[in-house]
Amino acid sequence: TLTQAAGTSTKKFTVSMWFKPGTISTDRGLWGCGTGTSDAVSMHYQTGDTFSLETYDGSANPKLRTTRVFRDPAAWYHLVFSIDTTDSDSSERLKIYINGVELTVFIADVTIGENTDIPGWSGSGDTMKIGNRILDGDAFYTGLMSHVHVVDGTIYGPSTFGEFDSVSGIWKIKTSPTVTYGTNGGFYKFESGALTTDSSGESNTLTQVGTPTETKDSPSNNFATLNPLAQDVAATYVLSNGNTTVQSSSGWWTMPLTLGAGVGKWYFEAKMDNLSNYAHVGWCTQDWINQQGVANYFGGVSVNESSCGYGQDGAIYYSTTTSNGQSSAYDNTFTTGDVIGCALDLDNGFAYWSIDGVWQNSGDPTSGATGTGAFTIDNPTAKGYLWLPGVAIYSATWSVNAGNGYFGTTLIGSPEADDGGVGAFAYDVPAGYRAVCTKNIKAYG
Repeated sequence: TLTQAAGTSTKKFTVSMWFKPGTISTDRGLWGCGTGTSDAVSMHYQTGDTFSLETYDGSANPKLRTTRVFRDPAAWYHLVFSIDTTDSDSSERLKIYINGVELTVFIADVTIGENTDIPGWSGSGDTMKIGNRILDGDAFYTGLMSHVHVVDGTIYGPSTFGEFDSVSGIWKIKTSPTVTYGTNGGFYKFESGALTTDSSGESNTLTQVGTPTETKDSPSNNFATLNPLAQDVAATYVLSNGNTTVQSSSGWWTMPLTLGAGVGKWYFEAKMDNLSNYAHVGWCTQDWINQQGVANYFGGVSVNESSCGYGQDGAIYYSTTTSNGQSSAYDNTFTTGDVIGCALDLDNGFAYWSIDGVWQNSGDPTSGATGTGAFTIDNPTAKGYLWLPGVAIYSATWSVNAGNGYFGTTLIGSPEADDGGVGAFAYDVPAGYRAVCTKNIKAYG
């Protein structure tokens, strides 16, 4: 939050932010400013995952509400929105852009009056909130956020803060844009050790509310997290901590992570936060997920596609393109508090698991084609398979770490990185294996 002074302009502002959704399908605020319910301006998710940019002065309620939804938990979005009441063209006064493209189709499109003051903006004593909104009380944002620019008195388009990559065509971040911020403006990178720092030169340091958790995940390098869109519709679960922790109260089901690869060597970790009944951790193919593997455990009965997971009883549960519901004794059991390391060698067709840093079955992930102590996976490169990390639970709780640096809200002390210096893990990453993130997938996957 920030308590504003009398600002540069009460008639125009711009906000740019990068964010990665956590909880979906709920009403949650991205940004807001004002005095409460009488004078306020906000940008927030409506229930159903549409965006709403709106103002309220006690009676009038100008707004833009999108028809398009934004519910991809695997992606960093770049959102830019602005209000300029000095524009004589009423259709130009409220603007929303996503990933460099202006949104033009809305469920609600009610403009604000020309040259009117924006309710709740840039007045002495107004409160700005990042990760919450003003209208209708608290609606806290859950997810990740980075590089938030708040501009008082100047309108900027998205090209100030981002650009299309000349090779991939993907919209990417500009980490040091040229911006005039104005009296109530600020640039909040949310960097390690400086979560509330204003880097704009305006000295508008934020007041921290609650306990934000730092992460290696960023708009420049997107890490795999749990995917709430890949689930059995009947599953009972709770996701938290930016989609890195998942809890199930009953029933078998599997949740993959958001990113995978078709070649190369990959590593991730999962901590068993609570084990009441059963739990598996390992790898599954996109084909397995598409055949409703999410409604099963690893190996899932009736799903004849490739998957493999290490169970709490020390067995490997797996399926192939010709069989399902298979299991094979492997090594030690695991329980609450244990960290399971998962290494997948797609170049040679092997999977390995460790418990608290000790590779099971005397496994050696660096043994290459020898596959010392490995489990042989099914069709590692057939059909252009995409392999994804995943967890399965039945009355249990997992916290996953694909290199983000935390288990839930607990910082990993003395973290280990992969050979490229990417990620932060609890245990040593085997030589040649990589964290599951976009930077590594582009180079090795």
